[in-house]
Amino acid sequence: MTGSSNQPLLELPEVHTWGLEGKTVFITGAASGIGAATARLAASDGAAVFVCDLDETNGQAVADEVKGNFVSLDVTSPDSWKLATQELDHLDIAILNAGVEFRDPADFERSPDDPGTWDLGLYERARGVNVDGVAFGLHALVPVFDRVGGGSITVTASLAGLIPWSPDPVYSMTKWAAVGLVRAATTSLRRKNIMINAVCPGGVATPMTRVFDGSVPPGMADPMHIATAHLGIATSGYSGRIVKAVAGFPHAAHQFAEVTNTF
Repeated sequence: MTGSSNQPLLELPEVHTWGLEGKTVFITGAASGIGAATARLAASDGAAVFVCDLDETNGQAVADEVKGNFVSLDVTSPDSWKLATQELDHLDIAILNAGVEFRDPADFERSPDDPGTWDLGLYERARGVNVDGVAFGLHALVPVFDRVGGGSITVTASLAGLIPWSPDPVYSMTKWAAVGLVRAATTSLRRKNIMINAVCPGGVATPMTRVFDGSVPPGMADPMHIATAHLGIATSGYSGRIVKAVAGFPHAAHQFAEVTNTF
């Protein structure tokens, strides 16, 4: 097993359309943040959007705004995935975006970096959304893409999946897992004409990072910046790319070190 899936390096061009007229886009975690921004951007380019989330109030509001369909979806549940996808008769792009931090939602300042004091319930939550949510999504969506002849999947990972993010090692672990799954699944999915890529944001102004008012603090990215990375790589024809999406920088694929003689 040799080589890097990111050769040659890829930089996504700045564009204003992705040719989504008549396309169907399915987005998880779409009630707020990156998911909602991607739903708005895809709809503005002509796509029919499925807004998927557990948050029915905000999810339905986003769906109404983009004239799409709201789907109640718990990404940690295979049964919920089955219900959410069983009536999909057309699909072009799936964006597996749902994600949570490991930090305690009620006590966000509490440091989660000491394994001896981890709340294992919060660990299960983070692993369930960030890892199972991607794996179960692939399990449910790949048969749909098989039926329609292929398509494109993107996954929201994180820069914390490319570097050791010591303030939140569990979050970092789950995002490394997402990156690894995307890279390892590329070959088998390509045989089915399914492209798969991941987007790795840095800091983004979303409710997950405690930005609730729509502002964009210095150094953080607007969710729309990440949305353009998702739609750009989803429609690029490339697969196996891990795209870094950071405020103030163009979207570019991460270059992994070459690995040889593994067995």
